[in-house]
Amino acid sequence: MYKKRYGLVFLLTLFFIFPLQAKADNQGLTVDQQQKKLEPYGHFYRAAFSDKSEEDDLGMYKIPGLYEAQTLSLKTNDVSDSRTMTPQGIALTEKYILISAYSHDHAHHSVIYMLDRQTHQFIKTVVLPGHPHLGGITYDPDHQRVWVTTGELVAGLSSIDLKEMEAYQMENQRVISYHQQISLKEVSHASALTYTSGVLVVGYFTLNEYGRMATYRLNDQGELSIASQEKVSSFDQGKQKKAGLTPVPSSQFARSLGSWKTLDMIQGVTFYKDYLLMSQSWGPDRPGKIYFFDLDKVDHFFSIKDAAFEIDTPPYIEQISVDNNQLFAVFEGGAWPYRSRNPVLVDHVIQLSIDDLLSDKAQSK
Repeated sequence: MYKKRYGLVFLLTLFFIFPLQAKADNQGLTVDQQQKKLEPYGHFYRAAFSDKSEEDDLGMYKIPGLYEAQTLSLKTNDVSDSRTMTPQGIALTEKYILISAYSHDHAHHSVIYMLDRQTHQFIKTVVLPGHPHLGGITYDPDHQRVWVTTGELVAGLSSIDLKEMEAYQMENQRVISYHQQISLKEVSHASALTYTSGVLVVGYFTLNEYGRMATYRLNDQGELSIASQEKVSSFDQGKQKKAGLTPVPSSQFARSLGSWKTLDMIQGVTFYKDYLLMSQSWGPDRPGKIYFFDLDKVDHFFSIKDAAFEIDTPPYIEQISVDNNQLFAVFEGGAWPYRSRNPVLVDHVIQLSIDDLLSDKAQSK
């Protein structure tokens, strides 16, 4: 009797001392709960679920690490748990869904989560140097290479070979190595990123003024060409090293093809046929937006009045990415810094039928 009572007390004590030890995949919304949460967004809801009844998880992918994630400590480089990892970007390879995330408390390295596209299961976490915001991530299928937005004092891009990500093991307590790091002059910060036909398109987030988007062509080796021998100052390099960042090895700048003005509060950019799509969000009190721009009708300024079409989304939409006729969207509102004030929790990657989006557009005219 006493042994049973003491055993029960011991178990209850463990429960209250370690309440957050459950795996992230076992927390948050179920598939049915997530679908229900999206019902108020009629257009978004139809595009998400009208053709997904036979797919696993209704075509959705649970975002890893929202409640707890393993990464490396910035201070000690030991494997450590973080409860503030915040998802930012999404990219698709032939086999994987890639989701980038940063540590909101700046205590841990930034990461890329790898998920199996077919089974929807989490595979591993790849740890990156330092704590870049990682607002954009994209994939070059011709060279099997992943690109991410990096840089602190100046905008930057970094690439990682996919085979290196597949071989990576966090247990070795090391960060993955970049294939190339390079700085950008045409945008003050790199926060949105996509790939199309050998070109990287980079945008940056602004609040009260127009943003800017620049393009950079990859060479035959899948690398960015250097525009000049202009150097980052030794003062800036010193600040980078002091902050524990990986400095750009050559401190040289990528050659740009050109730049354009964009909307403010842009979180992601991607292409579908003759359309450029932009996602936009800021805070919990307004819906997110996805804008469609007809590239044949827009010159050098992508403004709201120039959008051919737009839809409302739940708040906190981040990057969007297209694969065939499907649009994949990731949201940051399920992360710890935003979860308690988020009116519409989205803790899954949502997959939208672009045909349904465009069909609703045609019917509304």
